[in-house]
Amino acid sequence: MLIISLTIIASLFYVLATSHVLSRLFHQQGPSQKVTVILSTVAIVAHMLLLVNSVFRSDGQDLSIVNVALLTCWVIVVSVTAVSLKFPATLLLPVVYGFGALLTIASLFIPHHIMLQSINIEIGLVTHISLSLLAYCILIIATLYGVQFYFIDKRLKRKDLAIVHSHLPPLMVVERQLYQLLNLGTILLTFALLSGFVFLDGMFAKEFIHKTILSLVAWAIFAVVAVGHMKKGWRGKPVVVTIMVAAFVLTLAYFGSRFIQEVILNKF
Repeated sequence: MLIISLTIIASLFYVLATSHVLSRLFHQQGPSQKVTVILSTVAIVAHMLLLVNSVFRSDGQDLSIVNVALLTCWVIVVSVTAVSLKFPATLLLPVVYGFGALLTIASLFIPHHIMLQSINIEIGLVTHISLSLLAYCILIIATLYGVQFYFIDKRLKRKDLAIVHSHLPPLMVVERQLYQLLNLGTILLTFALLSGFVFLDGMFAKEFIHKTILSLVAWAIFAVVAVGHMKKGWRGKPVVVTIMVAAFVLTLAYFGSRFIQEVILNKF
């Protein structure tokens, strides 16, 4: 009952925060930061409590894909909310809050019970997992910045006066933040992969090889785009689309097989 209550509270306040931001998306002063922070904070706290109660159970730890997705979503929501306090992120907020609402509600209906009686804490494994999670979150946020860049650029090319006088951030600011996040995320993903090869023995084992290959493919795409931007000045729609493709490949690497096994095939 506690998990259901926390889920409803988190999803409700995510929806309220999303609605508030969207209602003033093109307003010159933008959404009220105070209202946004209050609504999102309630959602974030409820989401955190939901995550704690979902993972840590009396009979062990539930580390199913749903709970891992809830954790990843929570990190992204907290990061984007924190960034929005200093930099305009009006287009990103409804995306992450809306996804948070959908994911928390979906967690009630998707079966997820992979119980571990104990967790072996090894510094190498913890380092690899931490770097992988952090890299993924930053690269997903970079992808969202890419979508925001594409949206603003498209509206400006159409000479949409509403966006000129809106609270949305300047295009050059979005672009600069996009490539800063891309560079940071690519560096972290590099260290995450290196830590995996150094500390883990089964990176190319049969059950993990697809994750390793997809992660390497995603890393290669991100790295090429980052270097291309620095050396050749690559930018614009083709770069944004490429970043989105790389993010999709990385998501498949992190969640693809587990989603099929746990959600579609119900193999726990």
